[in-house]
Amino acid sequence: MAEQLNVGLIVTLSGRWPRELPIQRHQEYTAWAREALTGMHMVMPDQVLATPEEVNAAISEMRRQQVDVVVMVYGAFTGDDIAASIVQKMGVPLILWAPYEPPYEREQRLWANALCAMTMNAAALGRLGYKCHTVYGGKEDPRAEAKVKNLLRGYAVKKAMGQMTLGLFGYRPTNYYVSTFDEAAIRHAFGITMNATELKTVFDDMAALPQAEVQADMENVSRQWDVSQLPEGHLENHSRLYLALKKRMKIDGYDFGIIKCWPEMGAAHTQPCAVLGRLLDDGVSVGCEGDVDAGITQVMEMLLSPQNAPFITDMIDLDETENTMTFWHCGNAAPSLHNEKYRPELRNHPLVGQGSAFWTALKPGRVTIARLHNFHGQYKLVLMKGEALDRDRVTRGSMTVVRMAAPVRQTAERLIEEEIPHHYVLVWDDIYDAMKQTAALMHIPVIEL
Repeated sequence: MAEQLNVGLIVTLSGRWPRELPIQRHQEYTAWAREALTGMHMVMPDQVLATPEEVNAAISEMRRQQVDVVVMVYGAFTGDDIAASIVQKMGVPLILWAPYEPPYEREQRLWANALCAMTMNAAALGRLGYKCHTVYGGKEDPRAEAKVKNLLRGYAVKKAMGQMTLGLFGYRPTNYYVSTFDEAAIRHAFGITMNATELKTVFDDMAALPQAEVQADMENVSRQWDVSQLPEGHLENHSRLYLALKKRMKIDGYDFGIIKCWPEMGAAHTQPCAVLGRLLDDGVSVGCEGDVDAGITQVMEMLLSPQNAPFITDMIDLDETENTMTFWHCGNAAPSLHNEKYRPELRNHPLVGQGSAFWTALKPGRVTIARLHNFHGQYKLVLMKGEALDRDRVTRGSMTVVRMAAPVRQTAERLIEEEIPHHYVLVWDDIYDAMKQTAALMHIPVIEL
């Protein structure tokens, strides 16, 4: 998998300003970073930076540790030279962070003047032809803290995706034009490398598995779900495919995959819906129906919310009275999403048979709904949000009813107007702002619904 994001955090001032407040901020903000930015590699000088010598030494160390982005916290007023040196000598994104002023006292001097400095520095960088990010407010302000975190999370996703390899298992299902893809546009927008493995290789892998290994997984599955309704041989096919795909992903070096799940897999009585759900709970993302753009969306959500499995799904109905949308798919929902209150089942494919699928209602909770879409060479990101309700399923397959934040009829009409395909990706987490920020860093326009 991708390397961690390397983040440089420095605290600065111009030499004539008192050092008491900058030293205090250095202690507080480095401690905050260690606690709040877990999962990122932090490079933080052990002193406030003021002189050219101090700045150059810090830049050298950050370059040595291959820092990807620098956060510059204003200990006090800072001239344009430090910010300019960072962007010119390092060539990495810069986040200027101005905490609030300390309480004023009538007869006392200004102790920081950080907002003024940030405004000046940002303008100076613009004159030099550089862009930067600006954040106003202390780490105690949820808005400022969220902006810094979302910027860094976005850069982490951008770095991770740029190092990923997507494995294609087959092409696309019959007549699914929306599952076609533009490999060059994907490489340009995300940096993702694409390779392919024939479905025959997967079938050969399935056949070559030791029977004892297959039997062990079948017993594990039988302990977790009632499999009595599965047709003869479908449970063994399920276990063989689960084990084979998991191994093949490692063998071929794929970070995530997309599979042509029908008609060939159905003809072999191994429709993979439930397998894909189980793999998601293992942290292995294999998207269905050959939909590459939905698969990329799924990976982006997994990177931003690694503790929550996403769900590739269709939107099949809406209710204007309750302002809800019903999201359903054949049975690919990860077990961690199942609402145990309604007794999830492992059954045959709900439409055509010939495989394994989870028939289940999904758990309640806040959800973010997204879809990346290549529209004539330019990627767009659709973003929606809502609350998944505690509702039982009303038909076969995996489903959830979501009370949407925006009016549902207008939302559906806008989706159709924007020519967004029918697959959306739900994640049980509020990552709306993080997704929006990540898209902005990749120069991807966002359609907010």
